[in-house]
Amino acid sequence: AEDDGMSLWPLSERRDPAVWRALSGLSATHGAWLGRGRDASQGTYDSLRLACAWRIENPRRSARVEGGTRCMSDELDCLKRKGGVAREVWRDMMTSSTAAALEAQGKLQLRAELNEVLLLHGIPRSSLLTVLANGLNERFSGTHAGAAFGNGAYLAEDLGKADQYVDADANYDPASDLHQRLYGRSYRHPGTALHYALVCRVALGHPIRTKDAGALARSCDDPNERVFPVNVRELAPVPNVAPPMHYHSLIAEKGPGHDRYREFVIFHASDYICPEYLIAYHRENSSALTLSERDVVMLLHEKGALALPQLIKHFKEVLPSFGAEVRKHLQDILKKVAKLDKRADG
Repeated sequence: AEDDGMSLWPLSERRDPAVWRALSGLSATHGAWLGRGRDASQGTYDSLRLACAWRIENPRRSARVEGGTRCMSDELDCLKRKGGVAREVWRDMMTSSTAAALEAQGKLQLRAELNEVLLLHGIPRSSLLTVLANGLNERFSGTHAGAAFGNGAYLAEDLGKADQYVDADANYDPASDLHQRLYGRSYRHPGTALHYALVCRVALGHPIRTKDAGALARSCDDPNERVFPVNVRELAPVPNVAPPMHYHSLIAEKGPGHDRYREFVIFHASDYICPEYLIAYHRENSSALTLSERDVVMLLHEKGALALPQLIKHFKEVLPSFGAEVRKHLQDILKKVAKLDKRADG
């Protein structure tokens, strides 16, 4: 634990296999969509792979969310007394299996009555430490990307969408406060590009849905209902409820111009969003990494100035940067190649 009250607890595949598997499941996405889109930085990759993960503990931020969700709970009770029913969306999430696995391990608790869900927020390295310490803040909406659905904090159920807002953290910087916390005492930075996303517990409360971008957006469920009747900093009040109660969140459903991913927008982020985990992941191009036995043997031959055992050691060191299927393929090849030289240790 740090003396500033915020702690990052490293997780490992060996020590925390169930949690690791659950978080690894978040990397499942549509490979053909990666690196493409209005908000995406172009790149050539078709898969994402978990590299590191940390459990976030920030009691100060958790207390703020606890207070905010108590107020939400009171509002939802009031809505029910007035004959209204909060729209149930917590079951229909791409992250549901990960959430269920973490709950089964006692590592997460979601409240269905608040429509609490697990969502992802891709984040550039320059903002990460600030958000870890202070939480997400809708006042910075649009800083690193557009704000098509209002000035809120944007989250996604698909890591492929969150991936559009990250940048690469390629090397360890001993002077970086962030790196000292992440890599100083646990993980070692791999020296290859990592990308970061927050795994957040998010209370959606009573959401409004739209397929429209911009200030004139209208509800999917009532075309006469405007999402932003005053400005794009606050959602509309729920109809027929007095005193007024505003919708708690916006779900941007797939529609014209955004037909690949749903987005979730929170306009009171400090009250409703609690980051639970930080994940770091690699971008990979599985097709580019598929090597034949001949390719590997030729590469070994071209580097023939080195002894075979050293070459095998070199390839073993870089194996973690590849996907699981490619790693196994290369390991099988290296075992066969090692038999060519009795000095090799396999």
